[in-house]
Amino acid sequence: MLLSNEKKRVIVKCAICNREIVNEERYVKCSICGALMHEDCIDREVLEDSEGNILCPYDAVLAALDWFDTIINTYHASLKVDSEKHSDIIERLKNYIKLLEEEAT
Repeated sequence: MLLSNEKKRVIVKCAICNREIVNEERYVKCSICGALMHEDCIDREVLEDSEGNILCPYDAVLAALDWFDTIINTYHASLKVDSEKHSDIIERLKNYIKLLEEEAT
């Protein structure tokens, strides 16, 4: 409990919303890089791995890309067999790249 004469101390900015996390707020820590996030900002279905570890959005994306990379490298020949499905994968990847490029500007 915070005493009335104590000041709120900023710990760091949230890796999701970029707002400050102050000492009395509930927060979680990325199990890979240690980034802090407001507990209310995370979606556990998206940012929690199969072992129950919380990941920041960056590390969650890297983990998903590692998984995706394994699938593509293992099954790339079978994915090319169905041209409609192959085109769908390529289009979705283009959309992800476009989204990331828009956010960066």
